[in-house]
Order: sequence, then C-alpha cells, then structure tokens
Amino acid sequence: MSTRTERDGSRLRTWVTAPRVVWVGTVVVVLLLTLPIHILGPGDHEQKSCGNALSMDLDYWTGPSDGNYWEKAYRTCNSKRTDRLGQALGVVSLTVLAATLLGAGTRRRSVKES
Repeated sequence: MSTRTERDGSRLRTWVTAPRVVWVGTVVVVLLLTLPIHILGPGDHEQKSCGNALSMDLDYWTGPSDGNYWEKAYRTCNSKRTDRLGQALGVVSLTVLAATLLGAGTRRRSVKES
C-alpha cells in the first residue's frame, strides 16, 4: 500500500506551468512576426520574400514594366501580413487564457493545502 501525496501529481502538471506557457507563446509570436512572408514573383513560379509582418519590402516587384505585378504583389503581401498579425493576436490571446487558467489552478491548489 502506497499513499499518494499532492506533491507527486502528474508529470504534465510539473512540466506545463504558466511561465513556460508564456515563454512558448512569446517565442511563437516573435517567430510569426519576424519570419519572411513569401509570395509568387512576377513571371516565374517560385516564391519571393516580400518582407515580414512588421515591414514590407517590394523592391523585387518595382520597375518600369512591372506596374501590374507591383499592385498584385502589394495586395497579396498585405493580405498575408494581415493573416500573420491575426495569427499572432490569436496566439497572444490563447497564451493569456492558458496562463490565467494555469495560475488559477495553482492558486486553488495552494488554498486547499492551507
């Protein structure tokens, strides 16, 4: 017969803590905002970088004969930047929710112990 104490808990509870969740969420947001966004280049079928979610770089699409390509690249890059910002906002909100729930669970367990 072995008695199980509250300190034993589950392994998941010891690994998933609020600071770790916040750290992982921060890393994911930084990656989403800084990784390059790729769109199709003019006249070829390979994707070129148009910047990232924080800054746009359409130098590849500028030129005297690339007027139509520049407009299309601008619209496409802007829509992908908006998608990235939305994804980052979603990760931030889920991170805050998870950290809040984990913090509330920790406080609830500490109140039960005392």
